[in-house]
Amino acid sequence: MVKLRLKRLGKKKQPFYRIVAIHSTLSRQGRALDQIGTYNPQHSAVNINEESAIQWLNRGAVMTETVEALFRSQGVLAKWKGFEGVERKNALTKDKPKRRRKLSGISVTSATEQNTEDKTSEDDGTQPEETTEE
Repeated sequence: MVKLRLKRLGKKKQPFYRIVAIHSTLSRQGRALDQIGTYNPQHSAVNINEESAIQWLNRGAVMTETVEALFRSQGVLAKWKGFEGVERKNALTKDKPKRRRKLSGISVTSATEQNTEDKTSEDDGTQPEETTEE
């Protein structure tokens, strides 16, 4: 069975992917039958050869979830099904839910730190005394 999936390239912490048609039993870095396009997640750039992608889909190739999402965002699946394909420009620039939670956690902690600093500065400038039990 042939799969359409991503083949990772690039340096450490700088991923770059090729969208390839490859036999399902081969490893991720195995020899590809055909290169269909590229995906650069750091710059949100996707380049797909639509004719080649549709040709492999017509032959019965199975897509992975990620490749399916990329094809859907670029309008390749719509063209394959016979509809007019529209490329969504903001599809790859959306924040992911995990990223939003992480960013909101940072902003909440920084806001609470600012509130505590404001409260101490609002006092008459003296720091609260520590009490010790004897």
